[in-house]
Amino acid sequence: MDDVRDVRIVEDVETLKALSDPLRLSILQTMTGAPADRFWTAKELARELKEPQTKLYRHLKHLEEAGLILVAETRVVSGIVEQRYTAAQRRIQLSKGFLASTAAGETEERDAALELVNSALISFERELAEALRSGRVRLDDADERRRPMVMIADFRLAADRAEAYQARFRQLMDELSAEPDDPDGVPVHLMLAMYRADK
Repeated sequence: MDDVRDVRIVEDVETLKALSDPLRLSILQTMTGAPADRFWTAKELARELKEPQTKLYRHLKHLEEAGLILVAETRVVSGIVEQRYTAAQRRIQLSKGFLASTAAGETEERDAALELVNSALISFERELAEALRSGRVRLDDADERRRPMVMIADFRLAADRAEAYQARFRQLMDELSAEPDDPDGVPVHLMLAMYRADK
């Protein structure tokens, strides 16, 4: 579909709010993780996400209004208009500094930024749990490259070491953001987070 962008840069609070729901993030991940010519009905998404179909309609409407999904096809099935959706972009990125400027803004904006982080955590956990249940991911996989890597830790580092790690994280994030999608590649799910809580 010609209207689909490669990357959507988010730099407005309304789009941030639209993304701030774990189910909406799961809908987008399902769409962007599928081949570009794959269009989805609410029924197909409900089956894929193991959610009631009726629960999805308001989320699909919200995503469509935010321009995050598009109606790719419309057809009449048994007298009912059925819509098939696709993601409006292959990847979503927050503009550099957007979270910082949002967090420094009004309470509503800061809450939306924090809600997006929370939604991403819930969505990531949901996707990993489903991959483990289905056997697509195994914690004890004989192939070390296929085992999930998880690290949750608190450290006390010298300020210069903390800055060095932060710079390396930023470089890795920039590299990954510039990486083109490979239609024949393997799906990789990644969540990177680091913050300093200076006193």
